[in-house]
Amino acid sequence: MIFGKTVRNINRIGNIINILIKYSFEDIVSNTSLRKFVSAKKQFTGISGEKHFIEYTRWERIRMVIEELGPTTIKLAQFLSNRPDILPDSLIVEFTKLQNNVPPFSSITAKQIIEAETGKKIEELFSYFDNYTIGSGSIGQVHRAKLITGEDVVVKVQRPEAVKTVKTDLSLLREFVKLTESYFINAGILNPMDIVDNFEDSILQELDYSNEARSVLQFRALHKFTKWLVIPKPFRNISSTKVLILEFTSGCKITDYVQYESWGINRHEIAKKLIQIYLIQIFRSGIFHADPHPGNIFVTPAGKISLLDYGMVGKLTNLQKKHFSSLLAAIATRDSKKLLNSLQNLIIKSEINDIQIFENDLQQIIDEIIVYNVDNQGIKELVISLQRIIYKYKLQIPGSVFLLLRALAILEGVVKQLYPELDLLNYIKPYAHKVAMEQFSPQKIKSELKYSAAQLYHLLHYSPIEISYILRKIRTGDIHVKLEHQGYKVGLKKVDTTVNRLIAAILIASLIMGSSILTVFSPAHMPTILSFPVAGLLGFAMAIILGIWMVIYAMRHRVKKVID
Repeated sequence: MIFGKTVRNINRIGNIINILIKYSFEDIVSNTSLRKFVSAKKQFTGISGEKHFIEYTRWERIRMVIEELGPTTIKLAQFLSNRPDILPDSLIVEFTKLQNNVPPFSSITAKQIIEAETGKKIEELFSYFDNYTIGSGSIGQVHRAKLITGEDVVVKVQRPEAVKTVKTDLSLLREFVKLTESYFINAGILNPMDIVDNFEDSILQELDYSNEARSVLQFRALHKFTKWLVIPKPFRNISSTKVLILEFTSGCKITDYVQYESWGINRHEIAKKLIQIYLIQIFRSGIFHADPHPGNIFVTPAGKISLLDYGMVGKLTNLQKKHFSSLLAAIATRDSKKLLNSLQNLIIKSEINDIQIFENDLQQIIDEIIVYNVDNQGIKELVISLQRIIYKYKLQIPGSVFLLLRALAILEGVVKQLYPELDLLNYIKPYAHKVAMEQFSPQKIKSELKYSAAQLYHLLHYSPIEISYILRKIRTGDIHVKLEHQGYKVGLKKVDTTVNRLIAAILIASLIMGSSILTVFSPAHMPTILSFPVAGLLGFAMAIILGIWMVIYAMRHRVKKVID
């Protein structure tokens, strides 16, 4: 357990405890190791939280705790909003409300970071640099500028010591999870530390701007023939891990249709173009822009669409793309069995005990959204319904698949503002059906046969060599089998302790019996002290010493177990 180790940043742990109690989460403190950080005079009275917070739901109060804990914790909650296998949909809804409202840092500091990262003076890079930011977040902020070579650009600058701050917060987060692990496990989250590990990988990737630059270049290559899509050019020669310089795209937010309709651009056509861009990404390349909120989608005066911010990108394997297409096609054809099969192909792990009940739940989703179209439901409602299924059956699906569902739900919200009559689900159906049918095309079958033939050839070609090698090892006695049993160390330790105590007890009993015999039937020539044979007295003394040792050892072991 955590006790016995040095607890870093005790003041911060105390602050977290105060925030939890403030929002009526005394149960988390009192039922975990956090209780050990509460002094005796502050022990709980049974009344927790501030009165004006009690009227909120538990999910709302969890969001408030996250908001008060700061930017890194907000990032974690946003990360978890893509994990419906872990969190109930009510909590996911609350987490999607979280925003990183972090004030910008000074432009002087931003310029110093740019100069340190590029090795050049601001005057050598830019003919103009706007001191005011056009966007600010927990990791960095964005400035307008003009390169010395004449190009209009945007400059993303990472916050000073952002990496150090995030790593410190991650260390504290790990400590907090260790202290409260039992609470999370009882709540059904069986691997809280694995979640922290995955989040750490994600946020450290985001801290390296060179990853975003690579994503932008990849999208430019994949969509170089999509004429109505503009992807900003990155200037990698003057960018770094902490500074990213991108081509500036003029225009306005996609939801500001009053502005671009004044340029003579039809918002219905823009809505259709946006959908087609995403369908190309999903069903053709399998790599998609995963954060299509209105602030990341611009319309240019030429009537083109520009996608901004490639910090969140999803990738589907060919197999995932195939099964996801089948899933959408199953919804289109109202086929619950096909939907069940498609989901099963996507699922990595689940807790489905009764497949018939599971299929009935899926059929209910289809009936509500497709057959009866309750309350004009669409993809957003589909995603929410699937979230309930995923949470109920603890379905573990690839993160990219749910990221795609979430992106489609956001996309639908944007499209509805531009073209309320457009049914995105119906618009997607032909594409999904086409991709599903392509799996049975002669070209696809030919490709699969060629791949299978190559695999079979490899197996037939190398099997005799491998079998011969194994038989030779067996014949010469050089083959070894390594057996590793997980989780046996604790059991062996207990057995070892018990055996040692048993041996000591037998030895004490033997010494007492032997000494008693020597005392009663001692030979006449044996040395004595006060008429007692010396050998008998030594035996009794050794037995007493061993007995005292056993008592001390047992007491120390008991105390250590209580502390742990």
